[in-house]
Amino acid sequence: MFPMALRQLKPYTVLITASGKTPITLTIRPVALMVGLSLAVGLPLVWISSLIYQNFRLAQRNETLTETATDVLTELHTLDAEIEVLKDRAGLPETAPVTEDDIPIPPQGGPATEVLPETLFDLAKEKMPDLDITLNGFVKPALETTLEAEAREKAAFPSGNPMAGKAEVSSEFGLRQNPFGGRGYEMHEGIDFKGPVGKPILATADGVVVQADYVSGYGKCVRIDHGYRYETLYAHLSDIDVRVGDRVKRGDVLGALGNTGRSSGPHLHYGIYRNNQAVNPRHYLKLADEK
Repeated sequence: MFPMALRQLKPYTVLITASGKTPITLTIRPVALMVGLSLAVGLPLVWISSLIYQNFRLAQRNETLTETATDVLTELHTLDAEIEVLKDRAGLPETAPVTEDDIPIPPQGGPATEVLPETLFDLAKEKMPDLDITLNGFVKPALETTLEAEAREKAAFPSGNPMAGKAEVSSEFGLRQNPFGGRGYEMHEGIDFKGPVGKPILATADGVVVQADYVSGYGKCVRIDHGYRYETLYAHLSDIDVRVGDRVKRGDVLGALGNTGRSSGPHLHYGIYRNNQAVNPRHYLKLADEK
């Protein structure tokens, strides 16, 4: 309706005269006048609206950048704390964390000034190289060394089973009656496992064979030095499959179950020694008869 009304407006002619002067004729077209006024008023409003929108978008961008920069710095501080934990795990001297109580704060105040996101990102960039040097240059190599040492110690711990398959205990560690019918008691420095002759006998941990021959009382036997103050003994074997100096892994076959030496029947005598003292293998093994 409004455009139709504009088109119906008729132009007006204004005649301006003065004595002795040529008359001036002005033709006023309402449609053109209305369009001109609309443009004169509308264009500044569009420009102002554009500026407001751009400023709003810029403020949003700065707020987002500030939040991101703050998150990055927070993550870096968290990483710094985790590096201290790894340093302790790796056996490196721990750097004492600086707390607010350690830093004297002089009297201060005034209005808070907003920190530009660029400043926060610059601070993060300055902190990253130091963390990288600490982590990759010191902590990581020390931690790898520590973990390797722990892995070696774990592999040397005699916690494996000395026989393949189910092992049935025929004599426990400690005092026992003479198994050959004699009077009195004797100290049994191991656990006996009965089984058929030829059943594979296995190393219960990584180590080095330090004995592989016939010993009075034990018959054919193998002794392994596992390091970390541990040794194991496998006695009454029918065959020996290793030699002195051989390095063995947990589960390697050392020989076969037998009935050699002072033995009342086919069985394996298995002993564990810590600091050259016999200890109860029950404390190290998970046997099938245990719940």
